[in-house]
Amino acid sequence: MRIVNTSRLLAIAMIACAAWATHAPATSAAESETYAVFDTLFLQRDNASTATPFIVDGDTGAPVINADELRVAVAPGIRTFYGKHGCERVGWELGYVGVYGMFAEQAATGSGNLEIAPNLSSQIAGFTNGSLARVSYGSVLNSGEANLLLTSTFKHHPRRSAYAAEWIRHEATIDWLAGFRWAGLEENAAILVAATPAGGGATQYGVRTSSNLYGAQLGVRGRMEWQRWALEGWMKAAVAGAALSQSQNPLIDGISGFQYRPARGAAGSDVGGIFDLSATVTRRLNDTWGLRAGYSMLWLTGVALAPDQFDFSTGADAGTSLVADKTIWLQGASLGLEARW
Repeated sequence: MRIVNTSRLLAIAMIACAAWATHAPATSAAESETYAVFDTLFLQRDNASTATPFIVDGDTGAPVINADELRVAVAPGIRTFYGKHGCERVGWELGYVGVYGMFAEQAATGSGNLEIAPNLSSQIAGFTNGSLARVSYGSVLNSGEANLLLTSTFKHHPRRSAYAAEWIRHEATIDWLAGFRWAGLEENAAILVAATPAGGGATQYGVRTSSNLYGAQLGVRGRMEWQRWALEGWMKAAVAGAALSQSQNPLIDGISGFQYRPARGAAGSDVGGIFDLSATVTRRLNDTWGLRAGYSMLWLTGVALAPDQFDFSTGADAGTSLVADKTIWLQGASLGLEARW
């Protein structure tokens, strides 16, 4: 519900901006304009997870650490664009987004009663009788895009009238975007159980996933400028093909050194989506430079998440399936600089 409400507010704001702009005549740009943008991002992440138990109490069978407890705190990232509005309303743009610090961890201590979720716990002694258990989860997201722009500019020149707003020059620009979008999500997750007594060794189960989405993108961006201020927002959507894979480390008993399961993995494909919304206010410092601050949202569907790949079964094909068709949502603040010349 939170995603839907935010998307509606941004959509309404951009539609209102476009409707206001149509009261002035559209013109073709008399001169070309080159622009560069650099934003730092501070994003929270939310992806729907079930309460799958990873670590349980061996005495009672009660869950101790569940999948839905792996919550990513605010993660840093960057966003940069470089583009040009051409003289004949046609331009181009290149963009990149990277989010690097997505990490979550849950730990628990016990008195020799911690073990990995069954049925795997019945096969590997190192995954039972633990005094310490830890589940960690890390992600890195990279995304690149290349767009062609079709630009309409609406200008209001200052003129004396009974309305003070008429005295102020303002300009609105609408960019229709069409291009290519790629997003790559790399993840890893690990479960560690330290056995008792102390010095008895530790046993670990590690998995990795890779999700690469490639698709055609359409979008619209509106920008309104007056005096030293500018308000900008965009909506972009890409329908993408997804190339997905997961790989699993060998399962080796940390006590006996016995390899219970060799390295395994799986690959597959899916259909996903990349959805990008943003709203930014800019304060111009001079004719070229401006300070930017705003809100951004990035939504990916059809990806494979690392914690979903843990396979606690004991069959011959355990660890060879791929759990896909998952969603992640990133939203938060942005702060940066722009240059236009």
